Amino acid sequence: MRTERFHRTGFTRIELVVVAGVAVLALGFVLPRVQAARADAARTQCLNNLRTIGKGCLEYEKAKGGFPPRRSGFNDGAPYAGWGAHILPYIDEPELAKKYNFKLDCFDPGNKAVVETTVKTFVCPASPPNRFTPMESQATAKSDNPDKDTAFSVKGGVNDYITSNGTTTPRSGYGLNANMGEVAAGVGNSRQSMNDNVPMPLSKITDGLNCTILVVEQAGRPDVWRGGKKTDTGAQFGMAANARGMWAGWGSIAFGPTAADGGPAKGDASDVSVNGNNVSGLYGFHEGGCHILLCDGSVRFVGKKLDPLTLIYLIIRDDGHMIAPNDY
Repeated sequence: MRTERFHRTGFTRIELVVVAGVAVLALGFVLPRVQAARADAARTQCLNNLRTIGKGCLEYEKAKGGFPPRRSGFNDGAPYAGWGAHILPYIDEPELAKKYNFKLDCFDPGNKAVVETTVKTFVCPASPPNRFTPMESQATAKSDNPDKDTAFSVKGGVNDYITSNGTTTPRSGYGLNANMGEVAAGVGNSRQSMNDNVPMPLSKITDGLNCTILVVEQAGRPDVWRGGKKTDTGAQFGMAANARGMWAGWGSIAFGPTAADGGPAKGDASDVSVNGNNVSGLYGFHEGGCHILLCDGSVRFVGKKLDPLTLIYLIIRDDGHMIAPNDY
């Protein structure tokens, strides 16, 4: 009698279940680490973006005698542009710099191909992808475009970073020692680190370059975000020529603390300085906070420790408050 041996070539059902369980368990360990690594990489790249922007602004200052205009064409009829367009030559974008025409508006057909280009330096990699800022308007009075009647439109490359042209601060609150008459909403748009239409000399930043905000994260435009959730209120500013969030357009807005739910600040202990909303507050898509760029080119990651009053003092360039790095 001959005995034949048969060799099994597959897994039993029990073995498959065991293998699948091990794979799921391994994935449970690996996936959070992968996600954390991606978040760290995005945060590092965002920090480097702001360092590049800071370097660009300081190089512009050396060449032009001041920080770049946050808004060109503000109430003077000149073509619309923002600080992002001004610093192109200083952030390794020479080709875009050559093609951009400051004698035309940022939304003009003559600048369309340039402004619809996504510039990586202006985009935080942690923010939502595939965005653009729509803009539509007629040529301004001093634009070289003779057609002043046609409404031109562009879908501009986004900018997740912005500077200040005022504060949204309540007129009361934040402690007995807070001189709110000095730093409240009554502060105009001429006491920040950038100016409208003309460069801002560093000599006017009397609080010190390391005590004054130059640019902050206010990511996610043109969509409105509040407390980590995108709202259904639509694009900010609509299609207006003064829409923020396009790197070639106006690069400033009044900002300050907000209520914890993303609404207007109340002037009390419940207000937050970071990640309340991206309409008037500092806002990033990083865990625990966002970045700010100071006038000396340094970058800080800020979170809950940055209280509303300190934020206000950092926004204003000449309030006499010297803010130490360990204060926020």
